[in-house]
Amino acid sequence: MKQVITFIITLLCALCAFAQTEAQDSIKTKELGEVVVEAQMQRINAEVSTYIPMARQKNAAQNAVSLLSMMSIPQISVDPVSQAVQTAHGQNVSIFIDYLPATTEDLSGMKTQDVKKVEYFMHPSDARFQGAKYVINFVMQKYEWGGYTKLNANKWFGVNRTEGSVYSKMAYKRMTFDIFADETYLTNKHIGQNLAENYRFTDLYGEGPQSVVRKSETESSHYSNNSNNVSFRALYNTSNIQVSNRIAYSLTDIPHNDVNSRLTYSTDLFPTSNSSTIASSRDWAIKYNGDYFFKLSQQFALNIETTYTYGNNKSDSHYSTTNRLSIINNAKEDVHNATAYLHLNWNPNKPNQFFTNIGVQHHWNAINYYGNTPSKQKYDVGLYFFGQNYKHIFNEKWNVGASLAWIWETNRISGIKVDNNFPKTNINATWSPNNKNQLYLTANYGSMIPGASQKSPNMLQQDELMWYKGTPELKDSKYTNALFSYTWLPNNRWQITADAYLGYIKDRVVTLYSATGPNGTMLRQYFNGGDYFSNYIGINATGKFFGGRLAAKLRPQFWFRKTTGSYAWSSNQLTCTAQLTYYLGNLYFMGWYMTPSRYQETNSGIIRRTPSRYQLQIGWGKGAWNLSATAYNFFHTSWDSYEESLTSKCYSFERMTFGSQHHAHYAVSITYTIGYGKKIKRNNEISGSGTAGSAILK
Repeated sequence: MKQVITFIITLLCALCAFAQTEAQDSIKTKELGEVVVEAQMQRINAEVSTYIPMARQKNAAQNAVSLLSMMSIPQISVDPVSQAVQTAHGQNVSIFIDYLPATTEDLSGMKTQDVKKVEYFMHPSDARFQGAKYVINFVMQKYEWGGYTKLNANKWFGVNRTEGSVYSKMAYKRMTFDIFADETYLTNKHIGQNLAENYRFTDLYGEGPQSVVRKSETESSHYSNNSNNVSFRALYNTSNIQVSNRIAYSLTDIPHNDVNSRLTYSTDLFPTSNSSTIASSRDWAIKYNGDYFFKLSQQFALNIETTYTYGNNKSDSHYSTTNRLSIINNAKEDVHNATAYLHLNWNPNKPNQFFTNIGVQHHWNAINYYGNTPSKQKYDVGLYFFGQNYKHIFNEKWNVGASLAWIWETNRISGIKVDNNFPKTNINATWSPNNKNQLYLTANYGSMIPGASQKSPNMLQQDELMWYKGTPELKDSKYTNALFSYTWLPNNRWQITADAYLGYIKDRVVTLYSATGPNGTMLRQYFNGGDYFSNYIGINATGKFFGGRLAAKLRPQFWFRKTTGSYAWSSNQLTCTAQLTYYLGNLYFMGWYMTPSRYQETNSGIIRRTPSRYQLQIGWGKGAWNLSATAYNFFHTSWDSYEESLTSKCYSFERMTFGSQHHAHYAVSITYTIGYGKKIKRNNEISGSGTAGSAILK
């Protein structure tokens, strides 16, 4: 019996050993499927959305804006033609490079291979963002010493435009020095307008009531523009202090803006004739920018930004007809602009954050009009504001904020005193239950301030039937708007943002036409008249396929617009923007399309209709070289830019404007970047700043 039991135990042990051996052999020989580990290239929370650009995107992009376009960030909209960057709901986005404000030219000089990540903020709490509501911040590779020099050249065919720029960065420890220079040359012999105007006069030249149809058809034209920008910046940077000083010089010279037209009239008071407009302008400006950031403690941070601009603007215009009418409108202007902003952040603890904003803007314009209507005008316009913001952060998933600012406006225009003060408010809330979903709500109330030229008391003659002047008593327009958006980032393949917007402008500024000019002619002014309702629902959807080699983006948007008052109008419209990008090794192919649009301008009763726009681009980028070839609106061979119409009690028109804006053109761009040094330190870039803003009546 004992032997039987021993045999059974031995057999069981042998069977167990055999089974264990078979299991081990099975494990050793089992064929496994492919295991793929995918890095998370995007994440979102209540404070910031972070996106990591792919290497192929950075190599293909020639500048910062083209990189944003290729990344297809769902909360923003990028126009690859105009280089405009806005939120998906059409608000301006402030762009920063390593927490320093960047201009358009700064972004064109960026070395995109140095971009580590792109951050999108809504109502950020960092003082370095200077109180901006919506912010894109490029986080760059850093340099211990050295830097790079970037050369860029663009040539357009079909439209005669040539551009060239050079940007150079040199960093050494805590100091970084930047130099930028560019030149743009443009000529066009296809500008002008075909215009049909309908005038209704009460007593024209003592002839009693008159209804006059005036038609103007452009027969020849000549436009040329040459602009230059040069700038230099020195940046000192530590973990607690950032000091940037920048000086720039800008020049824009337009020696020709000439148009010859044929005029016909429906009345014998004005016989058929030819008209000629010979115009030119030359503007230059010197500008200083200073940005100073100090982290005073863990709870306090201070940011100060200052600017001063001195500019000189000169414009000459001579309008004449074969009927011996001669109108000369020449002007010289000296401009002084000074601004100072202070942003103080106080974070007593993590949940509570306070932001205090104090600002001063002052503009001095001295204008000397000489010609048919000589005069001297002086503008002394000031803007002062104090604002307090508060944000409560419940956790990384939820925060709410509110702000209240009071703005004081002073106007001294050639002895006319007009002062005003008004509030500006905002509330916002963000909820991100996880790093893939975000809900955002914001509402705003404030005022829209008319431009200085719209308040000019001077009166100038445009042609034989039209005069124009500003309205010093013009009031600010009040606006109210609200936005709700939802962003969903399920994975690296899909990016979706859906939004709804309600906008309302009360007592907007529009043009006023009345038969009160000299000898009963028409006079164009401005007045506060009517309201503007602008609402829409839309969606931004991006899909990435084949490992990111193919990216498709679609933005359908349905508009509901309505105006009241003298220019009452309503329209419902569906617009859509589509973009498709494919990467093949170091090559890329991009197509972009925008549907036509029709809308009434915010500050006039003019209804504008623009054609569709589209663009195909092929490019190659590797190492220091980047080349691209672009075909824009290649089926649009005419020089029509847009159609406009206006209907009012005394004056109406139908107008077709010509230019290069939508004309077919082909462009070749070449960029070469020379890199040197050790990449550890921060990277920031500078650029030209543009000439000084003008108050010359137009």
